[in-house]
Amino acid sequence: MAALAEHPAQGPHGLTAFQADLARRLAAAVREPVRPGWMALSWRGVEVLLPLTDASEIVSPLPVQPLPHARPWVRGVAGVRGAVVALIDWVAALGLPPAGGAVGPDRPAPTHWLILAPATGLPLALCVDRLPGLRGPAPLTPAAAPAPWRKAWRDADGRVVPQMDAALIRDRIAPAGLHQPAWAPPPRTDHV
Repeated sequence: MAALAEHPAQGPHGLTAFQADLARRLAAAVREPVRPGWMALSWRGVEVLLPLTDASEIVSPLPVQPLPHARPWVRGVAGVRGAVVALIDWVAALGLPPAGGAVGPDRPAPTHWLILAPATGLPLALCVDRLPGLRGPAPLTPAAAPAPWRKAWRDADGRVVPQMDAALIRDRIAPAGLHQPAWAPPPRTDHV
């Protein structure tokens, strides 16, 4: 019990100090600009940075149901936490060749799926075979982006890493009909 009594938030003065500190930190957070963060991911030798705001979660591969007559880069659909998502080979969807001498089967199996955030309107899981990790904005500087990328970043080692975001994916796959704008219920007209 002694450990509980020594906790800084114990007692009326400790709680008041904790609340004051929390209020100060929240006020400071509002004044600071939001700094972007990225998830580095790779598939078939192509490494990109995806804004964390576009990512929902990373899951292990699940059983996939093929979609007949779908584009070749659509691997199929799967149920993830009650939602149906399409698994896509984003390297093929963007028209890119495998990079860095990546060889193997035409349809290699991903080791992870990155589920896009629901706010993107894209019920998609991206194939991933390597997750280099999270990146902050500090060591990255803007760089010229080769096609089809819109943005790229130069890291501390001088490597140029393209940025893949939901808008780029949406523009590329919209003709395939996989984009769902945010759903809202129709307005009610039966009330007074």
